[in-house]
This record gives sequence, C-alpha cells and structure tokens, in this order.
Amino acid sequence: MAIDAHKLEKEEREHALARLGAYVRAERDEEWGDLAVMLLLDAFEEQIAPLYYNRGITSAQKAMRDLADSVEENLEVLKRIPPAPSGR
Repeated sequence: MAIDAHKLEKEEREHALARLGAYVRAERDEEWGDLAVMLLLDAFEEQIAPLYYNRGITSAQKAMRDLADSVEENLEVLKRIPPAPSGR
C-alpha cells in the first residue's frame, strides 16, 4: 500500500478543514462554504505540504547525522590502548 506522505488522514483532514474555516471567519470576517474551504486545503496539500514534508525529512536527516556522530564519538572514547610491552 503506497503512502502519500503529505496527505492527511481522514480525521486530520476534518480537523484541518474546521480550523481553516474558523481562521477565515476570524481573520477575514468571511463565511466560506465547505467546498471553498476544501478546495483551499486541497491547494495547500498539493502546492505547499510537500515543502513542509521535505523540511521534515531534512530535519530528520540532520538529527540522524548528529546522533550517528555522537555515537561515533562515544565509541571512540571507549577504545582502549593495550599496555606497552614490559621490555623483559
């Protein structure tokens, strides 16, 4: 089953539609119909969501690199040097 990474689940989408509709009412003092709000959300999902998705991937990559560097440094500290030969 393919996952569309920047698409919302049904409940998330309903929540986003409610929030977007409330935003339009509060900030623009306009009453938009459900279809207009849905079309605006569709446009955001298509045009803008991939940018945020990519930003999230980039942040995750950086976090993984930082974690790997930290592990590498900690492993380096654990290395032991064998004792010098006693010269007998």
